[in-house]
Amino acid sequence: MFRTQDSDLIGVPGIFGEGVAHWHSVSRILRTHWYHLTVRLTDQGRSTEFVDMIEGEHRLQSMLVTQSAEREITDVQVMTPPWMNKGVRWDMERVTKVTLGYDSDFEVCLIEVEGGAVYHSSHRPGFEIDSLTDLRPIFLSGMIRSV
Repeated sequence: MFRTQDSDLIGVPGIFGEGVAHWHSVSRILRTHWYHLTVRLTDQGRSTEFVDMIEGEHRLQSMLVTQSAEREITDVQVMTPPWMNKGVRWDMERVTKVTLGYDSDFEVCLIEVEGGAVYHSSHRPGFEIDSLTDLRPIFLSGMIRSV
């Protein structure tokens, strides 16, 4: 999840629309992955883009199923920590597929990225992707409109 500091608030809450506030920065405490979505808003024939940074597969799935002609996701990327991408730093890559499954009683996500790598969210030592049950894809790159 993301967090904010009151001192990073820009202006007065609500000045940019009801229930909306802008921030100079956000931060994270957990070293877990998150998604970076490019969203196109269209109103009266005019389009604009913005970025949504979201936590978790359930939020991703919710945003995918609520797309419309006025609000469509045009790109999904994932930001992964080094323990997940087996690298030395955080890395952001375009997502091609996200699947949820269970390892015993724990939900695990599998994230396939454009280069073909597959990352998982399990912290269990000795975890094997083949051990997952009840696999269900929640995102395929064909679910978004490419630009």
